[in-house]
Amino acid sequence: MKHKTIVLFLILLISNASLKAQEEIKWVDPLHSDFKEAVIHGQGWEGIGFHRLPEQAKSEVREPVWRLSRHSAGVKLRFRTDAKNIQVRYTVSGNMDMPHMPATGVSGLDLYTKKQTSDWTWVKGDYSFGDTISYKFQLIEEGTSDREFDLYLPLYNEVLYLEIGVAGSATLELLPREATILPIVVYGTSIAQGACASRPGMAWTAILERAVNRPLINLGFSGNGQLEDPLIRYMASIESSLYVLDCLPNLVRDTFPEEEVKRRIHAAVTYLKSKQPDTPILLVDHAGYTDGPVNQDRREAYEKRNQWSQEVYRELLTSGVSEVYYLEKDAIGLSMDGTVDGTHPSDLGMDQYARGYANLINDIL
Repeated sequence: MKHKTIVLFLILLISNASLKAQEEIKWVDPLHSDFKEAVIHGQGWEGIGFHRLPEQAKSEVREPVWRLSRHSAGVKLRFRTDAKNIQVRYTVSGNMDMPHMPATGVSGLDLYTKKQTSDWTWVKGDYSFGDTISYKFQLIEEGTSDREFDLYLPLYNEVLYLEIGVAGSATLELLPREATILPIVVYGTSIAQGACASRPGMAWTAILERAVNRPLINLGFSGNGQLEDPLIRYMASIESSLYVLDCLPNLVRDTFPEEEVKRRIHAAVTYLKSKQPDTPILLVDHAGYTDGPVNQDRREAYEKRNQWSQEVYRELLTSGVSEVYYLEKDAIGLSMDGTVDGTHPSDLGMDQYARGYANLINDIL
């Protein structure tokens, strides 16, 4: 009897030790100084945390732009792991959600994976929102092998700290930026920043990035994408495959009459071409308001801006400016049910935006 008791005790000890080993999680901080290469993707500058503009921009841009640049829209992490369970814990500085946009889009994460050359696959995450936000992703499949993952960070919040956790026996390799592939740089409005996607991977910029298989830098600033000189200068400092100017939705107020709208478009293109003459530029129509058929004021506001923008585009071509392209409203194809409030796309509208962009960008690039 005594012998059996000792055996059972030893089995219990071994089981507890095994359980403890299984539960042990190793945590990786992407901002730790151990990483000598840039492992934060979707940025034009290094050493800026999970933000979107460098520190010196604080004195050059308006306060709302600076505040919004703290949001991690378009910023992501890429890593390779053989783990079947991936955890992420992080904190944010602002409100979790907005009246017209859920917490999963404002403050949540999104994880996509692929094996070698396969298409990206979305990974469902179990989440908990509190002072610390946590996500748990589980992959249940036959066999265990390395996979690549893209982890999209929140669209409308500032990430203060973040760690990725996997089992102690699993591998986890953060992947650096690919210096040989030039990014697309998008300067836009709340729609470009990601309002009102239900999760970060459904922002049209993220969908487009996966569709054209090219990195993308998101310089969308909610209510503040106004083709301003400091932002154009910062865009020009990024060596890019394509510059996208999609700011007309923030130039519809009476404070932006025809002369000023045209001046800003012309000045933006002229400056970018003076600094990066070989980089294509894509000008974009206002995609419209879905209540336009019953709201004459709103319909006329975007129709006028589109007309002015297209006139500047034709003037640029006539004057000999090369590799300037135009994406028209009808090519975007925002449908009646494609927004949450007549302005900001739902996931359906985001997909329509991305498809319209991808069709033209694949031809340009």
